[in-house]
Parts: sequence; structure tokens; C-alpha cells
Amino acid sequence: MRSRSAAALTAAAVFAASAACGAQSGANDGDTVKVGAILSLSGIYSTLGPAQKNALTMGVEALNKTGFTVGGRKRTLEISYADDRSDAATTGVTALREMVQAQKIPVIAYGLGSDTYVPQLKRQPIPMVNILDSSYPGILDLSQNLFLTRGASPTYVPGCLHYAKRNLGTKSISVITAKGEPYAEGLTQLVAKSAQTEGVAIAATAEFPLSSTDYSNAIGAALAAKPDAVYLSSVTAVILPVLKQLRQSGYTGPVIHSSGVNPDQAEAILGAQFDSIMKDNYDCAGTLPTTSANPAAKSFAEAYQARFNEYPQDLTMWAHDFPFIVAAAMTKADSVTDPEKIQKALSEITVPEGTVSGWLPGDGGLLFTGRNARTASEVTAWCAGKRTLRSAMVFDTRDGAVVDPVFPEDTCA
Repeated sequence: MRSRSAAALTAAAVFAASAACGAQSGANDGDTVKVGAILSLSGIYSTLGPAQKNALTMGVEALNKTGFTVGGRKRTLEISYADDRSDAATTGVTALREMVQAQKIPVIAYGLGSDTYVPQLKRQPIPMVNILDSSYPGILDLSQNLFLTRGASPTYVPGCLHYAKRNLGTKSISVITAKGEPYAEGLTQLVAKSAQTEGVAIAATAEFPLSSTDYSNAIGAALAAKPDAVYLSSVTAVILPVLKQLRQSGYTGPVIHSSGVNPDQAEAILGAQFDSIMKDNYDCAGTLPTTSANPAAKSFAEAYQARFNEYPQDLTMWAHDFPFIVAAAMTKADSVTDPEKIQKALSEITVPEGTVSGWLPGDGGLLFTGRNARTASEVTAWCAGKRTLRSAMVFDTRDGAVVDPVFPEDTCA
């Protein structure tokens, strides 16, 4: 009979051997490779998650038509989904633990909640690819395990003020912010910086609680300053009710935001009068697949609309491309199970074939520069009467200023 000390030594040896094989040992041993996606499929951010899932589905199907080869074996991809219910701090963290510890998933796509996932990543590191978040300050300083597939808000907010000054004649702007919402508060900081760069005065900054349904105090404070335009800081589901009350208050001037509102969302949230409410609205964010000059993005937009009968957002392009990014990284890493190798490979891959986002590659054609992949930014204008969006300015940014702006001859023609 073995002594307790001998048994303990044996158990320790087994544990050490298991740890040496990596936390994901035994996962993805077959021809179907499973990765994860934690999305906001319900709750306040549910204008984002379902569209991401739709696009991820299309990306997986497109990738699996040919598959990808790792370790001399042809592979296909499968995504395990979790709904964070717009509450990454609790539901999202639980989903992350289950995916990593129980499902042994080696890489995960996600939308929001970067800061809440960092403690788990410290305990058990795996690469997480963000297909949405652009909050300021950026997420990439939080953890070396995070990758971002879009330009953060400093790459597109400057376009708001640049366009407003030159094309709308804006000399002063009031800002209405959802207090306590990280994306909103970051946007407000960036608007102030960009306004200073452009020589646009901040007439007033007003706040409302995120849980509020009456925005009259914030609207009154913003309009009392008699601004040339109003900027609304937050995401689609938050700013559209504010916009509705802003119009009901009698304000008819330009409204600017960075929420990625599309026509379907405008109608669903604003109701039958959405076209008149959206008049003189300008959105500065990532390029839309419907307005993109990139043929692959346009083809994707047409296919997405035909299949799901909804207008594709900018985030749908980045979600569609996630499976191709993972496949390229696993191929380069020669592993479908080792998070460390896959993470290293993510920083080394060039723009993968089959992607539709129109990536702006870095030196050597790399997709990620400093763990950030980027596409161009865009200002879109609402075309009243046509009930749709059109491109008003496509641009890039450098050191907080707009560079290489391109303007269509007639936005709503």
C-alpha cells in the first residue's frame, strides 16, 4: 500500500504533466474545430449581438466551403455561442469560465466587457478577439490577450467635428451624454478634444442617467446654450429615445453621433415618424458594408440583407471575418488547441483571403498592428424621404486629426 506522500507525489506529477500540455489539452482533436463567441443577444445592447451572430454564421459557412488545413488535416469551424445578456460582469464572466474550463475553447470572439474579463485571463490566458468595442480609453492596454478588429473611437470621432465644421457650418456644439456608460463618456472626452483641434466651441455638456426615460433636463441644458449642432454620446438603443425627445422639444438642427444607427433600428425604436426624426442626422463610425467602395463588402451586404431581411451594420463585417482570422492564425500556429501559439500567430498573420471588411493592413501586410486591425472610418448622412443612409465622408485619422477625406459629389442623390 502506497503512503500518502507517495500518492501526493504521483498526483502532483500527473497535474504537472497535464499543465505542461496546456490548459486546452484534449480539445479540438477532431476535424471540427470549436471556438467561442460571447455576445449581447439580449438586454440593452441587443441591437448589436444578434447582428453579430448572423454575420458570424455567414462567415463560418463561407469558410467551411473550403475549410482550412492544420497539422496536415482539413478542418472546419464551429462556434459555441453564449449570451452575456448585456451584463458582461456577471453573465459574461460565467460564460467565459465555462468556455475555457469546461469546453476547452482556445480562442473567443466577444463584443463588450473587456475589463471584466481581465482577471479570468490572468488566471487562464487565451486570446480574445473583440469584434465591436471601441470605447475610450482603449481596451488593448488592459491585457496582452486582447485583440481588436476595428479602429477605436479616436479613429472616427475626429471625423464628426471635421465634417460638422466644413460641411454643416458648425461653430458650436452641445453634447448630451449617458452618464455612467463607458462608451458614452469616452465619446464625450473625444468630442471635446476634437472640437479644440477643429476650433469648434463646446456650448454645453449635459448628462442623463443611463436608466432614464425622461431626458428633458439634459435636452433643456444643451439647447439653452443655442448650439449649431447637438452630439449624442452613447449606443443606438440609448441615443435614439433621446433623439426622439430632442425633436419633440422643437430642435430641428443637425444631430451627430457615433452609434451606428441603421434604418431598421431607427424604425423599430422611433416608430412611424422615424424618417422625419432622423432628418439632418450624421453618424461617424466604421464604414458600412452598404456604402463601402469595397466590392467584397458590397457583396456581403447584399447577401446579408437578402438572408436576414435587415440592414447590415459596420460590426457585421468584422464579425463575418472572425472565422477567417481564426483559421489563418491556427494554420500559422500549426495548432487548433494551444492558446499561446494561436495568440502569437494572430500578431503574425497577413490579411486573410475571404475577408470582406476592407482591412487597412500594416507593415508587411499584417492584419494586426499592436493587436489592432483597422478599416476606414466614415460619416454617413440620413437621406430623408429615401429612409436610408448614404456616405457623406470616408476618411482616416493620424494623431487625432482627419487625413485623406473623400466626399461624394451628392450624398443623397
